[in-house]
Amino acid sequence: MGRELHDRAEIRSVGRALELLEIMQRRAPAGIRVRDAADQLGVDPATASRLLATLVAHGYASRLPNRDYTLGTRSLRLATAWVDRLIQVAAPPMARVADTCGETVYLVQLIGNEAVTLARLAGGRRAMIDVEVGPTYPLWASAAGRALLASVPNVLRPTLLPADPFPAFTPRTKTRWAELSAALEAARHDGIHVEEGELDLQLSCFATPLRHRNRDEKLAIAISFERQRSESDRQLFRQALQREGRGCASQL
Repeated sequence: MGRELHDRAEIRSVGRALELLEIMQRRAPAGIRVRDAADQLGVDPATASRLLATLVAHGYASRLPNRDYTLGTRSLRLATAWVDRLIQVAAPPMARVADTCGETVYLVQLIGNEAVTLARLAGGRRAMIDVEVGPTYPLWASAAGRALLASVPNVLRPTLLPADPFPAFTPRTKTRWAELSAALEAARHDGIHVEEGELDLQLSCFATPLRHRNRDEKLAIAISFERQRSESDRQLFRQALQREGRGCASQL
């Protein structure tokens, strides 16, 4: 009898977790509060909190900067209508940047504490946009991550980062909060966040956030290229990102 009761409890928990995923899918990209999740599931807040924590631990849910919960990296494909709409809006400006610069362009989103790639378009292949979730990039060491971090209120930024000093990927990685803060401040004048060999010593990356006052998701467009590119090329990349980033954000 005890084993049967245990099995029933486990099945009930699995059913609630699946129902919770469906709730988050319907609300995406907005998140859900623990109390709202509890009300919709018909359970107490402590139970809802445990279910959400389990989904977060396995990558199926993530916490937004405002502490609400939404879909995680492993379940992001469930929100097909939302992701498809983002791709439809972002694909034309991504194609123009790739065509102008001849380099790979990425659409990334803040999921939990990572910059997650939603789509990628290689320069010279305008009809070949790759729509797939991943790879992910650290917020402190990548231009895409810092562009997303810049969209988060100052007081919440440290909660998305590991303990200082941050893990280093190359000798050029910024591992201190002071260095990261200076990099975020340097990008304020033109909105372009810069990465120079911090993840790969051979590569640079520029990124700009796609800000929209009426939407909660944090998005950015990024472009990667070899570090030896000329200053004139780099200026071209900056201008293309600024122009298309503004246009894309206004359509979200």
